[in-house]
Amino acid sequence: MPVVNLTPHMVTVVDERSRVIQRWPRADSPARVEAVRVRVTRAAGVPEGVPLLTEERVRADLPEPCEGTWFIVSSVVGSAHPERRDLLVPSDLVRDGKGTVTACRSFVISGTPVQKVAP
Repeated sequence: MPVVNLTPHMVTVVDERSRVIQRWPRADSPARVEAVRVRVTRAAGVPEGVPLLTEERVRADLPEPCEGTWFIVSSVVGSAHPERRDLLVPSDLVRDGKGTVTACRSFVISGTPVQKVAP
């Protein structure tokens, strides 16, 4: 099945020994979600003077679903599109000594839960 990376980063999947399983190059035009923020004047229990905002996320400009194709997206994009069942969100992230993500060990399928696979 084809997998298309819609993130601005190369996505590398590694096994438990950090051996590379697969890599996908970064997207030239990554899928992004924009946020519209509005200031809230007060909220019960929040100290006065603490700035508060509400946030509404605008849906990403994703390609139409294509039978048999998966799309790698960020967690923000995945959460903005719960109706899609063709989105893969990098999970179990691997970080270097500076905390920078260098790979992942798995993907979360965005959208509704799917059946578990026996180990």
